[in-house]
Amino acid sequence: MATNKNEHLKKVLDTHDINKVESLDKFIAKKNAVKKALNEKFSEDKASNAIDSGSYAKHTAINTKFDIDCCIPFRQKEKEEDTGYSSLKDMFDDVYKYLRNEYTEDDDDITKEDVRKQKVSIGLKFNIDGEEFDMDVVPGRERPHNNDYNSNNTDLSLHIHPPNRSKKEVDDNKTRIKTNIKKHVELLGGSERTHERKITKLLKVWKTERKNQNGGKLIKSFMMELYTKEAFDEADEIPNGLWEKVKMVMNHIIDNITENDLVDPVNSGNIVSDSMSDTAKSDTKRDMKKTIKDIDDDSDKIKEYFPINEDYDNEDEDDSKASTASVLSTSKFGY
Repeated sequence: MATNKNEHLKKVLDTHDINKVESLDKFIAKKNAVKKALNEKFSEDKASNAIDSGSYAKHTAINTKFDIDCCIPFRQKEKEEDTGYSSLKDMFDDVYKYLRNEYTEDDDDITKEDVRKQKVSIGLKFNIDGEEFDMDVVPGRERPHNNDYNSNNTDLSLHIHPPNRSKKEVDDNKTRIKTNIKKHVELLGGSERTHERKITKLLKVWKTERKNQNGGKLIKSFMMELYTKEAFDEADEIPNGLWEKVKMVMNHIIDNITENDLVDPVNSGNIVSDSMSDTAKSDTKRDMKKTIKDIDDDSDKIKEYFPINEDYDNEDEDDSKASTASVLSTSKFGY
């Protein structure tokens, strides 16, 4: 019997639910401990308390590969007597030095070697009761609006760490980037964006499986979020069913990824698609075309491209409960 594509994708979402991770509470507690430590260490220089960011904050994380991120906004130092930072590099380096040299002294779950500089963040790798947990800390300096700061709606300037700059960024001598973490979190927020969040999660499952099978580089997760929002916003009519929605977004990506720039909605000067190589764009386009064709030709193929997470598959347990319920029902009525 042919696979019901929509029912299968519902199960994919269920088995990839981040809340099924048994250690999630421990990871969240660790994230909160890092935020508290940052707030206390940089109490004089920060513009507001550290905030959640990344896929967990956006509710687009899946349980096969995830981290939980935070961003700490700092003040801009304009006069000598001001607190904050006049240099983005100094801001970035100070957060890195604190996490590597001081924070690790008080946390047994991480060593100095597990703190690393990344493109715009400091990466932390914890070992919590034998389980690895990755966290990124993004230092950002607030940009003043009308000579005032508003932590709820203020753009940030991020430092781009030189070894992690792309060739284009090096050519442009680009060492900073403007962003707005809270606006990014809100892009797929709200009950009206439920479908977009589901499709983003399914695309992450697809990407993870393709990389496991073929290696190489494919579309970045942030780009998938932006393309998903764009596809839904531009559609004349949203199709019914999860598979048709996935296909709609994939076709939108296929039509645009090698042809048009993808612009950061909170910074028109940031061309997000420039962060991907031409090869990665072409490979993503080719793989998505093949995915659509294979699944439309043979519905069973959806299990290969969008696998369930067997670690959280309770099908056998559900079948056992159903069987037990059937026996009890039969015995009760004497059939």
